Parts: sequence; C-alpha cells; structure tokens
Amino acid sequence: MHPDESHQRARHHVRLPSGKQIEVVYLDNPLPPSLDGPLPPQHAKPSTEPLHVCFYCAGEFVHPVDWAEAGANQWRILLRCPECEATREGVFEQSAVESLDDELDRATGTLLSDLQRITHANMAEEIDLFVRALDADLIVPSDF
Repeated sequence: MHPDESHQRARHHVRLPSGKQIEVVYLDNPLPPSLDGPLPPQHAKPSTEPLHVCFYCAGEFVHPVDWAEAGANQWRILLRCPECEATREGVFEQSAVESLDDELDRATGTLLSDLQRITHANMAEEIDLFVRALDADLIVPSDF
C-alpha cells in the first residue's frame, strides 16, 4: 500500500536540542487494519529482506503492527512505516524476525536516550528561567 497524502491532517515542526529539525505529520487514520483473513498468495513466501527498512521510502523506522505464527519458524507480520505510512504484510523466517526484534530493541534504547536528553534540556531551561525570575524579583508569594 502506498501512502495516501489525503489522510494528512496537520504538520508540526519540532527542533531537537541537537539543532536538528523534524517534521511530525498527524494522520486521520494512522494505523492499518489488523491481520484478519487469509494472506494473499503473492506475500506467502518467506522473505529475507531487513524488516526494519521500508520497501517504499527506505526509512529505517518500520515496526510491526500485528503478527501471528505462520508455521514452524515463520511469522506472519503486518509492518508499518511511520515516515510514509506504507504497510507491508508477509510471512518471514524466524531469523529475520529476530533481527527485527534486535533492531527494535536498539531503536528503543536510542529513543529513550533521546527522551532523557530532551527532558534534561527542557528542565535545565526551565530552571534557568526560574532562577533569572527570582534574581529579578519577578516572583512573589501570590504566584504560588
């Protein structure tokens, strides 16, 4: 499925502490349907492609939305790319799924590290503003 830009609702630009700017796109229907019904025949053969890389835009943030066992050492997975909203459904070998799991663990660690840095930067800025307000006698008891 190719991304459908008609589902886009809003765009928001966020500047990270590193100075990098990212664009967040909010969609009307952000999640694809779950894995109900039979798998189409063209997707039934196992794949060895890296599962965390989008087949459409080559983004590296693909994640599973739904999954089920498809036999011994095989998994039927619905994957979604948050960058372009493309979805991919297929049957994948256990080794490819384990590689995806390792990549998801690594990415989760990176996200948590980024969250910690952003939280620290935000708190440091708030503390600095509060101290400057105290020094300038801009805060009085009635503010609390």
